[in-house]
Amino acid sequence: FASFVAPFGGFLASAIKRAYAIKDFDSLIPGHGGMMDRFDCQLLMALCTWVHYNTFVSMATVSVPKMLYMYNLLNESEQGEFLTRITELSKGN
Repeated sequence: FASFVAPFGGFLASAIKRAYAIKDFDSLIPGHGGMMDRFDCQLLMALCTWVHYNTFVSMATVSVPKMLYMYNLLNESEQGEFLTRITELSKGN
């Protein structure tokens, strides 16, 4: 996946440079293309990694405010079923 996605970071940086007629991002390391030219692929991979982690890896946290919000999104029959099941769970059945 990384070997497929990473080059697009370089393509994106090149497109930005062409759009603004910049030869390279050399403000930090003159003559070496700058830090952006060194890490352009990593920036796109960082975004892809973040999306993958938050979508597939991280555990969803459950809090009382989140549960109340989700409860309010249910219709009346679903709210009744929810309350019945919560009551059963609290009694240990």
